[in-house]
Amino acid sequence: MKLILKTLHLCVFAVIVSFGVVQAQTVEVTKSTRIQKIEGKEYYIHKIIKGQTLYSISKAYSVLISDIVFENPGAVDGIKPDMELKIPVKAGASVVAIKDKPIEINGKYRVHVVEKGQTMYAVSRMYNLSVYEIMQANPGIDENLSLGQKLNIPVQQLMKEEETVYTKANLENLEDTTALFFDTTRINVVMLLPFYLDNNNTNHPDTSVTSNRESIYPKSLNGLEFYEGAKLAVDSLSKKGIKATVYVFDIPDDEALAGVLAKPLLKKADIIIGPFYGKRFETVAAFARENKIACVSPVLKKSDVTQNNPFVSKVLPSDEIQLKQLGDYIGRWNCKKNIIVLHNSGDEDSLLIIKLTEGIKNRCDSAKFHVLNTKGKSLRLVDSLIQPGVENIVMAFSKDESYVSKLVLFLEKKNTKQRVVTLFGLNEWQDFENIEVEYFQNLNLHLPVDLFVDYNRKEVKSFLSQFRERYLAEPDKYSFLGYDVTLYYIQMLSKYGKTFYTKPESIHAVGLQSNFDCKKINENSGLENQCTFILNYSDYRLVKVN
Repeated sequence: MKLILKTLHLCVFAVIVSFGVVQAQTVEVTKSTRIQKIEGKEYYIHKIIKGQTLYSISKAYSVLISDIVFENPGAVDGIKPDMELKIPVKAGASVVAIKDKPIEINGKYRVHVVEKGQTMYAVSRMYNLSVYEIMQANPGIDENLSLGQKLNIPVQQLMKEEETVYTKANLENLEDTTALFFDTTRINVVMLLPFYLDNNNTNHPDTSVTSNRESIYPKSLNGLEFYEGAKLAVDSLSKKGIKATVYVFDIPDDEALAGVLAKPLLKKADIIIGPFYGKRFETVAAFARENKIACVSPVLKKSDVTQNNPFVSKVLPSDEIQLKQLGDYIGRWNCKKNIIVLHNSGDEDSLLIIKLTEGIKNRCDSAKFHVLNTKGKSLRLVDSLIQPGVENIVMAFSKDESYVSKLVLFLEKKNTKQRVVTLFGLNEWQDFENIEVEYFQNLNLHLPVDLFVDYNRKEVKSFLSQFRERYLAEPDKYSFLGYDVTLYYIQMLSKYGKTFYTKPESIHAVGLQSNFDCKKINENSGLENQCTFILNYSDYRLVKVN
């Protein structure tokens, strides 16, 4: 295994991962024929077309996104149609992966040997330093590097005292570092994330040849984006005086998980975060229960992972909880509503309908209900249920975009001043791409969702600024999730200790993308987050209304 996880910085690899994210519906990029010489260097002048991304542009020109951003600093804040970018005709090696080879140490410095084509900027990006910091550590040198030249790299920038991550190769030596586990001022966190490092080593050629480097293995992205957010959270906590030692393990398969769980380190953890996937998390949950260690499921939604295991904490609310919260919202204001519930998948939606009904009845026991199975039936039946003079709430349980599209077009025509229709849907609808937002707006669409980012909040703006500066990329939902989960649970451990999960009434917090309102489903269960965001279209965008 390559020495990719040498430290929590994961600096080069993290940058490459962020840049490897492919946005949906990207437009094909055609290489520009316009070439200009600027300050003695030749550049393609590429005019951006709507739908193109930095990733698609970088692939078309066979350069790294970091090369593009270096030449076009304004691109860090995003690109827009008609913006012109300078693309180097012959791209330099601006990001080069740290290779797995012996490390030479000179006092408090690591020694870097300059390779062919490397620039001072390229070296700075490798170690997540500024050019100025490297120049300060190497008095008398200039920015023009030569092959074989040795540079001093400040070691304290590579391994901070509050952070430790070990590669698989180093784990055998870790067991002798007993002092690490008896330092009561620190919190020991284990993260089990799907990096698939071996797949990247196999599928990706020599990364020092940047023009031939392929995009990162797609299944690595979620884990590494989660990691990037977690890294920023650890930095933030450190500034507040909360010290955490974080051990990150690559869990690509069951064999790797079994190997990690066999290490004595795991039994000394204060909390285990991950893995992402169901069967592997069940294995970890059983291990956590046996050893009385809190464990966190960051992405699983089903409630059964918390059953009969008080040590499990689940971040995402289940569909049942979301629908009950939505029902509570619908019934909160008044009882003079005509509620029409549509489903088309037999018994699959039964429990969800029950939970929706429970939520409404808790607020408004006299609400009028019509539950209609539309499978194989005409939507005209819905028209017969819409009443004049009251608000008609239409709740549709379908996740089929084609069906929802037909329903929306039908209801939009029936929505009049005399017969007002308000449409409610499911979490998955926010990802639909082929339904005009205008129709959702006209039907006053409401959705229950588990994750939501308000980009107007100052805390979110601060995170975006830090993330862009650190990784030269935009965070995705896993980046926000990594930040929120890491910040929240380490703070809970710091405040309440290892048994924080026994005090769910105290565990409330507002994150950047996730809010936390954790409760036990029953006496023997673990904690499940109850927080659901109700979103509504306003001015053609989704805003939180609960």
